[in-house]
Amino acid sequence: MTTTRTITNAFITRTLPDIFYEDPERIEDDMEQWPAVFRLSGMLFERYEDRPDVFVSGGGFIMYNRENGNQRVAPDCYIAFDVDERAILENLPNFWIWETGKAPDFVMEVASPSTASNDLGHKRDLYERLGIAEYWRFDATGGELYGQPLAGERLVEDEYLPYPLHIGDDGSVRAYSELLDVEFYWDGKEFDVLDPVTGRTIEKREVEREARFAEREARLAEREARLAAEARERALLEEVERLRQQQAGR
Repeated sequence: MTTTRTITNAFITRTLPDIFYEDPERIEDDMEQWPAVFRLSGMLFERYEDRPDVFVSGGGFIMYNRENGNQRVAPDCYIAFDVDERAILENLPNFWIWETGKAPDFVMEVASPSTASNDLGHKRDLYERLGIAEYWRFDATGGELYGQPLAGERLVEDEYLPYPLHIGDDGSVRAYSELLDVEFYWDGKEFDVLDPVTGRTIEKREVEREARFAEREARLAEREARLAAEARERALLEEVERLRQQQAGR
């Protein structure tokens, strides 16, 4: 039986009306999505964690009708740029479009048997209507649920148009996101987010490791150069001393 609870206007801005919410039905196979959602949202959190104007979410609702709280959608991962992240986190239990001032810019859905048709139909139409600039879908089955393992679309004149999907000789797939300036990649086992220039995972920890390694290599190179210069100087002094002694013995 579906229960109903009332959420009253208790927000700091005092601009929200009293609206009713129905408890959402539990998705029985949501655990199938979890590994990819966790990895994706984790990498994007790290990428933008120093940007107070970027909000990244791996859950929760986007509320898009101020008059009806049941008109909401729960993407697996979404990002909003040019927003006040702190205000969203402190004041808004979900992403209220009319409070935030805009819809998110990026959404990705991860396929499961119970959600795939909705991701391809109703949700896609809704995201297009809300003006979400990029809509991505990942299917870890290799395409059994979505028809293809990876798909990205960008909004052009209020209509979603597909990004090119590149398939490698090894069967891996990748596609480039203009909005995030990253490549989404799947090799049949692991989903990844890559730097389009280096081809490496964008995780901040990886970047920090590479920076520390580069710094260490630079220090070693500097030390080796210094030792080599000191050795040359010693050799020169020894040669000068040898010549001096040779002259003195004549």
